[in-house]
Amino acid sequence: MKAYKTIQEFMDDLDKSKRTEVQMLRRLITDTHPELTEHIKWNSPSYLYEGEDRITFNVRDKSPLMIILHMGATRTEDRTAAPIVNDTSGIVEWKSDTRGVVSFAGLDDIENKRKLFTEVLGRWLATT
Repeated sequence: MKAYKTIQEFMDDLDKSKRTEVQMLRRLITDTHPELTEHIKWNSPSYLYEGEDRITFNVRDKSPLMIILHMGATRTEDRTAAPIVNDTSGIVEWKSDTRGVVSFAGLDDIENKRKLFTEVLGRWLATT
């Protein structure tokens, strides 16, 4: 696997359909939260909020596109605890109190989840 140094390198390596999906979600994230800083983490686009990684893409060729909500490396997660954010959206699969996954099965799914996803992101970033 290639180790990406820049977002552009990452984007250039994606097939056309995944590139379109990733670009759509990148725009959605940065348009609704311009205070985020985008960089490469875990070999994928990731977003810093107040200096800490909080949102990271997980992109695989044949799998749905996933957005990982997390607290970076500064907070220990509890896999048996309830999520630290009040989430009634139904689009987040919570893996622990500080880590959740939102999956997108294509452009239509991104569009269908757009409003809920931006609401979840707002609540997620407001949680410290």
